[in-house]
Amino acid sequence: MAALGRRERLRAQMSAEIRSAARHIITNQGVEALTLAEIARRVQVTPAALYHHFQGGLPEIVYRAAEDIVDDLVRELQSAADSHPADNFAMRMIEPVRALRSWAITHQPEFNLLFGTPTTAAGDAHTELTSAWVRRLAGVWGPTFVQLWRERGFPVLADDEMDPRLRQQMLDYGADTGVDLPPGAMVVMLSCWRSLYGQISLEVFGHFAPLFSDQEPMFELLMQELVRGTGLGDQYQPPPR
Repeated sequence: MAALGRRERLRAQMSAEIRSAARHIITNQGVEALTLAEIARRVQVTPAALYHHFQGGLPEIVYRAAEDIVDDLVRELQSAADSHPADNFAMRMIEPVRALRSWAITHQPEFNLLFGTPTTAAGDAHTELTSAWVRRLAGVWGPTFVQLWRERGFPVLADDEMDPRLRQQMLDYGADTGVDLPPGAMVVMLSCWRSLYGQISLEVFGHFAPLFSDQEPMFELLMQELVRGTGLGDQYQPPPR
């Protein structure tokens, strides 16, 4: 039993080293530079030996490295949300978005992996990877929207005003993520996310540069507009200078 325990520990250690090496390559060179040969070189094994730890090969390694990135990101976003009291709904929404923007600007290769064009290195695993981090991000903002809806509410479309296809998609999203909101409220939450993601992506990928050298004012204006739309304009706090 002792030998088995040691073997398992060594296996876990090697798996962690492989994931760490993959993440280091993604962070410093981009996911396009990720190959089995380069990972194997960094952990000093043969490329074939990697399959002993990740039977799915490179796509599985990309997926597991992305899991580590998402774990760290979600912890950072949740910490940002938790820096404000539970009844300050606006700032519990805004602060993690500010943290996401800052992270995206300083971690562009990781942002590209999670939010950008599907990478060939991830193969078929990219769809599963995307679905996984979408669920995790829903766990950061979803509870705040649920509490806001229950305690104060905000303007939403009635069910009969919605395209039946959209209504069903909102129900499916709620069932998949565990965010317990009616379809109209879910539309508001995801519309906010769509606007935020678009703003951050435009900045990260340089679509406004060099016309706007400082895009924070535009970003903060969007924050104010979104919280006003949910009746929380009075809770908005500008970022510290």
